[in-house]
Amino acid sequence: MDLRMVKTRGQIKTAFLALRERLMPEKIKVKDICEMAQINKTTFYHHYTDSNELSKEIEESAIDLVMIDFVERDLMFDNSKAYIVGLMHSLEKHSEDLKIIFRGKQEILCAKLEERLHRIYDTAAKCIEDRTKISFAIGGFVRVVKDFLFLNKKYDINQVILSTVRLLEAVDASQLN
Repeated sequence: MDLRMVKTRGQIKTAFLALRERLMPEKIKVKDICEMAQINKTTFYHHYTDSNELSKEIEESAIDLVMIDFVERDLMFDNSKAYIVGLMHSLEKHSEDLKIIFRGKQEILCAKLEERLHRIYDTAAKCIEDRTKISFAIGGFVRVVKDFLFLNKKYDINQVILSTVRLLEAVDASQLN
Protein backbone atom coordinates (compact mmCIF):
# COMPACT_ATOMS: atom_id res chain seq x y z
CA MET A 1 0.00 0.00 0.00
CA ASP A 2 1.44 3.36 -0.93
CA LEU A 3 2.09 6.08 1.62
CA ARG A 4 -0.87 8.23 0.55
CA MET A 5 -3.26 5.34 1.11
CA VAL A 6 -1.75 4.60 4.52
CA LYS A 7 -2.04 8.26 5.48
CA THR A 8 -5.66 8.49 4.28
CA ARG A 9 -6.67 5.31 6.11
CA GLY A 10 -5.01 6.71 9.23
CA GLN A 11 -7.00 9.96 8.90
CA ILE A 12 -10.23 7.99 8.47
CA LYS A 13 -9.52 5.82 11.52
CA THR A 14 -8.54 8.82 13.64
CA ALA A 15 -11.75 10.61 12.68
CA PHE A 16 -13.85 7.52 13.40
CA LEU A 17 -12.26 7.09 16.84
CA ALA A 18 -12.81 10.75 17.69
CA LEU A 19 -16.48 10.34 16.80
CA ARG A 20 -16.64 6.99 18.58
CA GLU A 21 -15.66 8.62 21.86
CA ARG A 22 -19.12 10.19 22.00
CA LEU A 23 -21.25 8.16 19.58
CA MET A 24 -22.19 4.53 19.12
CA PRO A 25 -20.96 3.10 15.80
CA GLU A 26 -24.44 2.96 14.26
CA LYS A 27 -24.81 6.72 14.84
CA ILE A 28 -21.57 7.58 13.04
CA LYS A 29 -22.23 8.77 9.50
CA VAL A 30 -19.74 8.53 6.64
CA LYS A 31 -20.38 12.23 6.03
CA ASP A 32 -19.17 13.05 9.56
CA ILE A 33 -16.08 10.87 9.21
CA CYS A 34 -15.25 12.56 5.90
CA GLU A 35 -15.66 16.05 7.33
CA MET A 36 -13.45 15.28 10.30
CA ALA A 37 -10.83 13.47 8.17
CA GLN A 38 -10.98 16.24 5.56
CA ILE A 39 -11.62 13.86 2.69
CA ASN A 40 -14.51 13.40 0.30
CA LYS A 41 -16.95 10.48 0.30
CA THR A 42 -15.43 9.00 -2.84
CA THR A 43 -12.12 8.70 -1.04
CA PHE A 44 -13.80 7.06 1.95
CA TYR A 45 -15.60 4.54 -0.27
CA HIS A 46 -12.34 3.81 -2.07
CA HIS A 47 -11.07 2.39 1.24
CA TYR A 48 -14.21 1.05 2.96
CA THR A 49 -17.66 -0.09 1.86
CA ASP A 50 -19.29 1.59 4.88
CA SER A 51 -18.67 2.66 8.47
CA ASN A 52 -19.49 -0.86 9.75
CA GLU A 53 -16.57 -2.30 7.81
CA LEU A 54 -14.34 0.43 9.24
CA SER A 55 -15.60 -0.25 12.78
CA LYS A 56 -14.97 -3.99 12.47
CA GLU A 57 -11.47 -3.40 11.09
CA ILE A 58 -10.66 -1.11 14.02
CA GLU A 59 -12.03 -3.69 16.50
CA GLU A 60 -9.93 -6.47 14.96
CA SER A 61 -6.83 -4.27 14.93
CA ALA A 62 -7.31 -3.46 18.62
CA ILE A 63 -7.54 -7.17 19.51
CA ASP A 64 -4.51 -7.88 17.30
CA LEU A 65 -2.47 -5.33 19.26
CA VAL A 66 -3.51 -6.87 22.58
CA MET A 67 -2.52 -10.33 21.38
CA ILE A 68 0.78 -9.12 19.89
CA ASP A 69 1.76 -7.54 23.21
CA PHE A 70 0.57 -10.63 25.11
CA VAL A 71 3.76 -12.64 24.67
CA GLU A 72 2.91 -14.93 27.61
CA ARG A 73 -0.20 -16.26 25.82
CA ASP A 74 1.15 -19.82 25.64
CA LEU A 75 1.64 -20.09 29.42
CA MET A 76 -1.95 -20.48 30.69
CA PHE A 77 -1.30 -23.79 32.45
CA ASP A 78 2.49 -23.85 32.57
CA ASN A 79 2.86 -20.55 34.41
CA SER A 80 -0.56 -19.13 35.18
CA LYS A 81 0.80 -16.11 37.02
CA ALA A 82 2.93 -15.03 34.04
CA TYR A 83 -0.08 -15.65 31.78
CA ILE A 84 -2.41 -13.48 33.88
CA VAL A 85 0.18 -10.75 34.42
CA GLY A 86 0.98 -10.69 30.70
CA LEU A 87 -2.64 -10.49 29.59
CA MET A 88 -3.59 -7.89 32.20
CA HIS A 89 -0.63 -5.71 31.30
CA SER A 90 -1.37 -5.99 27.59
CA LEU A 91 -5.00 -5.06 28.22
CA GLU A 92 -4.00 -2.23 30.54
CA LYS A 93 -1.58 -0.89 27.91
CA HIS A 94 -4.43 -0.73 25.38
CA SER A 95 -7.25 0.00 27.83
CA GLU A 96 -8.00 3.55 26.71
CA ASP A 97 -8.41 2.50 23.07
CA LEU A 98 -10.39 -0.61 24.05
CA LYS A 99 -12.75 1.48 26.18
CA ILE A 100 -13.44 3.80 23.23
CA ILE A 101 -13.68 1.12 20.56
CA PHE A 102 -15.85 -1.26 22.58
CA ARG A 103 -17.88 1.23 24.63
CA GLY A 104 -21.40 -0.18 24.75
CA LYS A 105 -20.13 -3.29 22.97
CA GLN A 106 -18.29 -5.04 25.80
CA GLU A 107 -19.78 -8.41 24.85
CA ILE A 108 -18.16 -8.14 21.42
CA LEU A 109 -14.77 -7.53 23.06
CA CYS A 110 -15.35 -10.55 25.31
CA ALA A 111 -16.37 -12.75 22.38
CA LYS A 112 -13.35 -11.69 20.31
CA LEU A 113 -10.92 -12.25 23.19
CA GLU A 114 -12.45 -15.66 23.95
CA GLU A 115 -12.27 -16.67 20.29
CA ARG A 116 -8.60 -15.66 20.03
CA LEU A 117 -7.65 -17.45 23.25
CA HIS A 118 -9.57 -20.57 22.26
CA ARG A 119 -7.59 -20.67 19.01
CA ILE A 120 -4.44 -20.97 21.10
CA TYR A 121 -5.66 -23.58 23.58
CA ASP A 122 -8.29 -25.76 21.92
CA THR A 123 -5.68 -27.94 20.22
CA ALA A 124 -4.34 -28.86 23.69
CA ALA A 125 -7.68 -30.38 24.70
CA LYS A 126 -7.44 -34.15 24.56
CA CYS A 127 -10.80 -34.92 26.17
CA ILE A 128 -14.01 -33.25 27.33
CA GLU A 129 -12.51 -32.55 30.76
CA ASP A 130 -9.60 -30.66 29.19
CA ARG A 131 -12.00 -28.72 26.97
CA THR A 132 -14.15 -27.83 29.99
CA LYS A 133 -11.12 -26.60 31.96
CA ILE A 134 -9.96 -24.45 29.06
CA SER A 135 -13.43 -22.97 28.53
CA PHE A 136 -13.80 -22.27 32.26
CA ALA A 137 -10.41 -20.58 32.50
CA ILE A 138 -10.85 -18.47 29.36
CA GLY A 139 -14.51 -17.57 29.92
CA GLY A 140 -13.98 -16.66 33.55
CA PHE A 141 -10.93 -14.59 32.84
CA VAL A 142 -12.56 -12.72 29.99
CA ARG A 143 -15.41 -11.72 32.32
CA VAL A 144 -12.86 -10.47 34.87
CA VAL A 145 -11.29 -8.41 32.07
CA LYS A 146 -14.70 -6.95 31.20
CA ASP A 147 -15.22 -5.89 34.80
CA PHE A 148 -11.71 -4.50 35.05
CA LEU A 149 -11.96 -2.44 31.87
CA PHE A 150 -15.56 -1.25 31.87
CA LEU A 151 -16.89 -0.99 35.40
CA ASN A 152 -16.41 2.42 36.87
CA LYS A 153 -14.89 0.89 39.97
CA LYS A 154 -11.20 1.33 40.53
CA TYR A 155 -9.59 -2.07 40.95
CA ASP A 156 -6.00 -2.56 42.01
CA ILE A 157 -4.54 -4.44 39.05
CA ASN A 158 -2.22 -6.41 41.32
CA GLN A 159 -5.18 -7.61 43.40
CA VAL A 160 -7.06 -8.58 40.24
CA ILE A 161 -4.01 -10.51 39.05
CA LEU A 162 -3.53 -12.25 42.40
CA SER A 163 -7.19 -13.26 42.66
CA THR A 164 -7.28 -14.50 39.08
CA VAL A 165 -4.05 -16.47 39.47
CA ARG A 166 -5.45 -18.20 42.54
CA LEU A 167 -8.59 -19.18 40.67
CA LEU A 168 -6.71 -20.33 37.59
CA GLU A 169 -4.29 -22.39 39.66
CA ALA A 170 -7.30 -24.02 41.32
CA VAL A 171 -8.30 -25.44 37.94
CA ASP A 172 -6.53 -28.78 37.81
CA ALA A 173 -4.67 -28.55 34.52
CA SER A 174 -2.20 -31.35 35.10
CA GLN A 175 -4.00 -33.64 32.60
CA LEU A 176 -3.43 -31.22 29.73
CA ASN A 177 0.17 -32.34 29.32
